[in-house]
Amino acid sequence: MSKAATSPTARLLQNSRLFSLPRPLPAPPLETISSTGIYRASDTATLPHPTHQAVATPPSSQFRGDWGLKRPLPARATRSSSATIRVRAQDTPEHITDFGSAADHSQTSRKWQEIGVPLLIRQAKRESKPPPPVSAFDDSIDNTDPAVTNSPVGEKSRWKYKGPWVAGMQSGEFDQWLRGFAAKRGRDGVKALVGRSKIDEWREHLRSYILEKRLAERKREAQDEGEQLGPNQLAELRDSLFPTEAELREYEKKLRDDHVSDNLSSELTALIVSFLDLPSVTPAASLSPEFLGKIQKPSLRSIVSSIQAEGSDIPPPSTHPSAGLSYIRTIAVMENHPLHGPQAHRAPFLARVVRPRIGSSGTEYQAQLGVGGVVANDPVSGSHYPRDSPRLAAGDPSMQTYDPEKMSYAIEPDLEGGNKMWVHPQQAFIDEKGRIQLSVIRGDREAVPVRTGNVDHIHEERAASLRTMGSATAGLGAAFGGNATRYKPGTQGNANYGYSLSGPEQPVRQTTVPKSGVQGFDDSVVGKIREVLERGDR
Repeated sequence: MSKAATSPTARLLQNSRLFSLPRPLPAPPLETISSTGIYRASDTATLPHPTHQAVATPPSSQFRGDWGLKRPLPARATRSSSATIRVRAQDTPEHITDFGSAADHSQTSRKWQEIGVPLLIRQAKRESKPPPPVSAFDDSIDNTDPAVTNSPVGEKSRWKYKGPWVAGMQSGEFDQWLRGFAAKRGRDGVKALVGRSKIDEWREHLRSYILEKRLAERKREAQDEGEQLGPNQLAELRDSLFPTEAELREYEKKLRDDHVSDNLSSELTALIVSFLDLPSVTPAASLSPEFLGKIQKPSLRSIVSSIQAEGSDIPPPSTHPSAGLSYIRTIAVMENHPLHGPQAHRAPFLARVVRPRIGSSGTEYQAQLGVGGVVANDPVSGSHYPRDSPRLAAGDPSMQTYDPEKMSYAIEPDLEGGNKMWVHPQQAFIDEKGRIQLSVIRGDREAVPVRTGNVDHIHEERAASLRTMGSATAGLGAAFGGNATRYKPGTQGNANYGYSLSGPEQPVRQTTVPKSGVQGFDDSVVGKIREVLERGDR
């Protein structure tokens, strides 16, 4: 259909983003209690995760203020090298468009694409040895189909559920959530709009469960007897095994009685969890290390550990485990430098020291670093004291005077650009609140100069070590009577084969074989042997 044949309202909807912007997500809570019991919050702080859609426009449209909205936006407010906005309201009662910059989250996304950190799954640490890392895109985790997770193969988990995480609710939140299942009535007996009972849905769910359980038992009995049930027989069994109202009430009473003794491990708990589509509410098993040590087979030990880890201790993620930040599954890659060749470590990134160990609030055990818009802890604990070393004169991380211990110890007021240090991002995971938890290690002593281009001191150190080895080899050769003159590797005298081979101008010294101290036959015996051999007399 052409635009000329459509109505003005249809053309307006086609050319605008009035209905293309999704609904904003609820804002995450920012108030977190500190160690001193004081709540710290900020209205201007960057949210842990984006809540509004980031909108971009081509430079030609940005110059005119055209962002595809109801009205053009002022160019002065959107003039930026990375112009992205978030629209809070399309049209307010004051006839304005409420918008703001979305560069904080969009720039963070670009930085993480450059860093290339794999997103992993947070796992419970049940043993002294940490569990192996699991990617967020593993087949056993990255699924949303309940039929897959309930399959008999097992070892499948989901990251998205319809119901809330009951184990992490406060008592007030849990009571408010339960009120939504109770149908409220007014004084006249009419049901209110708030609250809806799910008794009928629960009974249907329980009937289906009882029917499938009885049908599975009949199939197992038929298989043991060597019979094969056809489609018609299965249909007849479904009609005959369908529970009646009396059987349903009796089974409900049995479930409640069993729940008194089994608690959260009962069959009733599993039915409620599957009916409301809740995350796991079963507490994790507490197995002693002595019991785990008695298991000899590694396969059985891994199964028991996985069963032990499945519980309500770790809350389900509020988003996809990767949060759309990275789609790589491992960091096991090797970078190939165009000049220096393959590198043992990936290129480091410059991190800003957000909070040093020595600050206004006291001494911290670890410094906090800002890497790609995310705050991470310094992996090295506090062990540096400025009294033992001179003050940092030129604290530029790109120079040879770079000292990460001094950078993380205290803020240098005379340092231009602030305290910075090189780090290698290793892995990250998204916690239950949607926040990024990043782990880093400090930059390698050779990877940092390769990144900054200052590799002269590395070549000097290696040349000095080669000279030391060469002088030691030359002294050893002179001690054994050889020529002490050595040639530079790569020249005519030494064709880059190291110092173990002699050059063409160094003749090979003929040495005399020393006499052996072992006594053999004397001369008389040797003469007799010769005579016998010449005569041929044996």
